[in-house]
Amino acid sequence: MNSKHDERVLTELDAATAYAVAWNNLDCTQFLELLAPDAHYASQWVFEELENKVAISNYLTGKMQAVRNGKTPVFPELGKTSAGFAGRDCVAVAQGDKNVVSAAVLFEVEGNHIKRFDLCMPELLGVIRSGQYPS
Repeated sequence: MNSKHDERVLTELDAATAYAVAWNNLDCTQFLELLAPDAHYASQWVFEELENKVAISNYLTGKMQAVRNGKTPVFPELGKTSAGFAGRDCVAVAQGDKNVVSAAVLFEVEGNHIKRFDLCMPELLGVIRSGQYPS
């Protein structure tokens, strides 16, 4: 029996938290479960956009394996944007130096799935850090 209570609407904060948890644990399994089959991922540092859950899964799994194998550590922290898309939940990503944010991740959700997420330069979004590193 389905009722309105059974239907969950995913928020940008839910998506941001799941992404931060995935990176803080170097395990993207639960984050990937939230992706729509036709989800998109884009990065200002990567030429081609990834256009489906399988491609995104392969990409994230490989990136996390590289960090696990001794590459520079990543520190994802919940944040908010103050410019561009002001007031949106995001993830501030520091790499190597926890005090220097090198990227911000924004999420687009629809229903109970993440439809899109974008890795951007934090300066464009005016990222406000929260000090929260969910795990």
